[in-house]
Amino acid sequence: MAKRSKDPKNETGMVKVVDPFYDAPEVIQAEPESQPVRAGPSFGQRVRRFFDILLRLVALVLILSIIGLGLYYGLPLLYQRYIVPVEQNTAEVTELQSRQVQAEQELADLQTRLGTLETVQNQHDRSLTELDERVGEVETEIAAHTKSLAALERMQSELEAQDQVTSADLGRQIDILKAMELLSRARLFMYQSNFGLARQDVKIARDLLAALQTDAPEALVEDLEEVVGRLDLVLSALPNFPVAAGDDLNVAWQILLLGLPEAGTGAAVNGTPPPTVTPISTVEATFTPTPQVTVEPTATQ
Repeated sequence: MAKRSKDPKNETGMVKVVDPFYDAPEVIQAEPESQPVRAGPSFGQRVRRFFDILLRLVALVLILSIIGLGLYYGLPLLYQRYIVPVEQNTAEVTELQSRQVQAEQELADLQTRLGTLETVQNQHDRSLTELDERVGEVETEIAAHTKSLAALERMQSELEAQDQVTSADLGRQIDILKAMELLSRARLFMYQSNFGLARQDVKIARDLLAALQTDAPEALVEDLEEVVGRLDLVLSALPNFPVAAGDDLNVAWQILLLGLPEAGTGAAVNGTPPPTVTPISTVEATFTPTPQVTVEPTATQ
């Protein structure tokens, strides 16, 4: 054992053998370290922590202030830029839709009125066609009466060359027939609403019959006075009261027709009986005026 404890330096060429039983390391028991005692923060740390908290509060207040200012000025700007135009567009679209509905309603009304006008126009066209036919008939009658008046004037001219005494009755009869033809033509002019020419013919017939009263027989004078009175009523009624004038004109014409002498009763000239002229029958044209339809324009907003 003492040899083993010698210094290995003195032993050269020898290998040290470790014996685990003898050379085992000594067990050292570690003592537990004591916990360090925590000391409180110092005054500087507390001041620094206070300023840190204060800076954080100031930063938070600044951030909140910036956010509040942004909302305060930004929201009205956003409202004016985006929301107000949208609301205005919505209101305009609503108004346009309302106007469109109103325009469609007005268009429907105009189409209905147009249909009514077309119907009335067709009725007017038919009425004008009928009136044209009646006017043609009336013009034909006027031409016939004009020819009859011309024939009577020629007969009167021929009779004026004969003896005044023998032709007095025949001349009176011709004047009465001439007055009747004038009254017939005046009645046709009244049917055409040509009251100026009708009044002119009535005036000529009235003067002609009034001139016959001087040398006419007593029986004929009464009829002539009645006829002249009726013709005065006709002249006073035209053109304001054509219906009343037409009635008086018809009565005067009938009185003259009943007062005509029979054919063959006039005095003969050179053994030849005087010719008898028969008044041309008058076609009474009647027409119904068509009411006019007036369309009032609607103001469009």
